[in-house]
Amino acid sequence: MTLNTSHATPVVRPARKRGPGWLLPAGLITFGFLPILANALRRVALTVGAAGSGDGGGMSLPVILHVVGATIFVVLGALQFSAGFRRRRPTWHRIAGRVAILAALLAAASGLWLAFVTLAESSPLLFLFRFLAAAGMAIFIILGFRAIRQRRLPQHRAWMIRAFAIGLGAATQVFTLGFGEAILGKSELTVALLNGAGWAINLTVAEWVIRRTPRRVAPATARTGVRA
Repeated sequence: MTLNTSHATPVVRPARKRGPGWLLPAGLITFGFLPILANALRRVALTVGAAGSGDGGGMSLPVILHVVGATIFVVLGALQFSAGFRRRRPTWHRIAGRVAILAALLAAASGLWLAFVTLAESSPLLFLFRFLAAAGMAIFIILGFRAIRQRRLPQHRAWMIRAFAIGLGAATQVFTLGFGEAILGKSELTVALLNGAGWAINLTVAEWVIRRTPRRVAPATARTGVRA
């Protein structure tokens, strides 16, 4: 009897190469700093232009609070998207997440404040967009915090992505306003619609990211309640 001692050679698939984990956070932070840089340049121009008039172009308290809250949220929020960083430093991830939540609520509250402060200077439609953006950001943050407290990780991730998308709205508006006003002109209606387009684009991208990311299946021990 002839014995067949041959064995099928297992097919070894090459590991999928992944890009550096810092690229996404770095890109988001860079993108998020665009409106801060643009506003800083505008403030410098106003200060130089008003050097002889005594008007230094200073920022009001709600603007300062909004910039501080939004900046912290953009930086810490972007770092939360690094899976490798979350795995290596889980304690830092939790602490930074809590600080990011507080910063986001500060940005949302000051955004609401600004919407009412600038009501006389803006159109009703622009006020509505600003109000919905600030209120929506606060609601998404609260829902995301509630989800993580209940250990519902996919829902937590989804709500935080939506909140972060609103937080990056000002960055997208640099382009929608810059190109849109050059093409359509500048009026109360176009300014309002172009501002709204910035938030709408970001939320659309956020929903696409949420839906294309597969949900992780919970381990058998977590599903059956068996502890290791």
